Amino acid sequence: MYEYGWNDHEAPKEPHPAAPSMRAATSGQYSQEWWLGQLHDLQQRLVAVESWQHAVDARAEQQAAKARRSSNGSSQTDLTRLRETVGRVSDGVTAMAHRVDHLETRLRQAEVLLDRLRSAGVRDAIATGEAPSDMHRRHSQIKERYQRLVDQDLRNLARELCPADARQWDQIPGGMPAARARAVSEIVHMLFTAAQQGTPATAEGVQSALAHRGYVTEGTDPRLRKAVDGANGIVRDMTAVELPASLLFDVDVTTLTEDEYQAYNRQDTGVPGFLVAPAYAVQGEAPENHLKAFVFLAPGEAP
Repeated sequence: MYEYGWNDHEAPKEPHPAAPSMRAATSGQYSQEWWLGQLHDLQQRLVAVESWQHAVDARAEQQAAKARRSSNGSSQTDLTRLRETVGRVSDGVTAMAHRVDHLETRLRQAEVLLDRLRSAGVRDAIATGEAPSDMHRRHSQIKERYQRLVDQDLRNLARELCPADARQWDQIPGGMPAARARAVSEIVHMLFTAAQQGTPATAEGVQSALAHRGYVTEGTDPRLRKAVDGANGIVRDMTAVELPASLLFDVDVTTLTEDEYQAYNRQDTGVPGFLVAPAYAVQGEAPENHLKAFVFLAPGEAP
């Protein structure tokens, strides 16, 4: 005897509760955890259905084999029993086929509702200023990479592009510090605006543009390739997170308050001169949680 919670010849008689409507599902009455539990339950039921079908098929084959082996007077009785068993199995398989179709329909409905719930949850999070913590964590990690790229990798690259013995940079306002910050600003613009438009930057293209603008590009290839790869990876991962984020290039630095930027030249005095790298802003997130813009402060002026 097989133990599947029902007789061998009949399908399980379980209730068929209807899936809640979209309005009920998104009203909060049914949580995503509840729906995940329902999906797990349906999948378990489908596994049980398949096991039951295999069991009855195996039993029918055993009965047929037994009948074929019989050569005495009991063979007719066995054949009669076999026909009865096959009839019951056929009825059970038909009923089970309907049950499987019903379960698969419910499973598809649940998956559709879960997708809609996730999308609705993201929209609600954006509208209310809150968002799922896992999306925030992913953006937080990308912000750290962006900060490191601008504040370390590109700062080091700018020292090679504007070496101390290249005296032409001394003639510009702000001298060498401003020249190196300008180099970082131009690289950031080349790296991220192209990638955000669907055309990732290349090391060769950036290097050629920098050389054309008078920067010393000889020997910068390793650092430049690392920077290009890092920027393209940041843009790719930003777009992979369902909660949107952007780099705020279109900003007037003269309108920024002290709590809206970080000084790229690491000094406490001065006023915003130009944007070195834009802020990293996550939609629906409070402004104080954005990664602040990198701004070059014009030295020698009071804030």
